Amino acid sequence: MKTIKRNLFTVALLTVTLLSSFSSEAQILTKKQRYLGDYKWRVGIGVNMMDFNFNKSDLPEGAETVLMAIPSRFYIGTEVAKNLSIEASFAMNEVKKDNYTSGVLVTDDKTIYVLDGSLVYSIGGLFNIPYVDPYAKAGVGYLGFGDSNYTSVSFGGGLNFYLKDFGIGKDYRYPTEKWYSRFGINVEAVGRKNITNSGPGSHMQASAGVFYIF
Repeated sequence: MKTIKRNLFTVALLTVTLLSSFSSEAQILTKKQRYLGDYKWRVGIGVNMMDFNFNKSDLPEGAETVLMAIPSRFYIGTEVAKNLSIEASFAMNEVKKDNYTSGVLVTDDKTIYVLDGSLVYSIGGLFNIPYVDPYAKAGVGYLGFGDSNYTSVSFGGGLNFYLKDFGIGKDYRYPTEKWYSRFGINVEAVGRKNITNSGPGSHMQASAGVFYIF
């Protein structure tokens, strides 16, 4: 036990030291300082995983989260008002035979397609937060579950990290901004519910990827 505590303390100390060193080199930027240009569009690509048994406390053997490790989520959005954007997104995944959805056995492989239209509100923009831009989102869309088609609603949120905030392209006051400084990293979690009927398809989706603003 003492060895474990000692190792945890060492890891924590190293982490704090590294973060402190990194922060001293990075330039702290807020949303208003980040860019000269007013870039309203954002396009992103990433991977996703879906949990079709998120609402089950007693899961049967074989119930698991399905991961699509290739680029499987794509989205594009544009700002329509201060801190408010509209977004169209597409994601796909697959549930294999003998897995479970909502605790029910799947007898055939099911391909999942999701197409959403969402409103996205920037909490980071509201409070002018540096380093990270948290946001909340809600939407409605199409949910394809194997051969069945449903209407779904979704709600969730995520975090955007801009590379510029961490010293990438920190010459941001130059008249010509570097193209690579407009990349960022996105992580997101969304709950999606089939509202057509009480059938399968409802799930939690977690995703991670990169985005570019223009």
